[in-house]
Amino acid sequence: MNRREMLATTVALGAGFAMMDVSKAAEALSGQDPELKKWLLEECKMEYNHVGIPTDQNLKWDTYLDNIKVHIMEYENDPFGIEWMQFEDDSPFPECIRKRPHVAFKIANFDEVIKKFKLLVPVSQPRPWMKTCFIEHKGIGIEFISK
Repeated sequence: MNRREMLATTVALGAGFAMMDVSKAAEALSGQDPELKKWLLEECKMEYNHVGIPTDQNLKWDTYLDNIKVHIMEYENDPFGIEWMQFEDDSPFPECIRKRPHVAFKIANFDEVIKKFKLLVPVSQPRPWMKTCFIEHKGIGIEFISK
């Protein structure tokens, strides 16, 4: 089992749910719509990327994003692939992302995928090579990341 597969089965701390394989995650995300599930997996090549967990701990932060007022420990720098985040009180991000864990998926056809969902956080480009956005699903944030 590779690192990504192991991470996909890791229990998200404080989230109250276990990460399932990508197929099961796609089923939950799609609201039991088998055609959307198939499209996400086959056409968009959706794959698990990371879990983000808000914290009030003082950690060694890698990044500070002043436009959304959040400190981040990048998931690449965490031994379990967790993106730790500490939001300032006046962060403009929605509460479901500031207060609850989120799950991130890399997707192909990024521009097509985002047309199918109501965006909670609009598309941004945090790095020159990636685009990202958030939707809400059952009270938590789902992050889409361009492949």
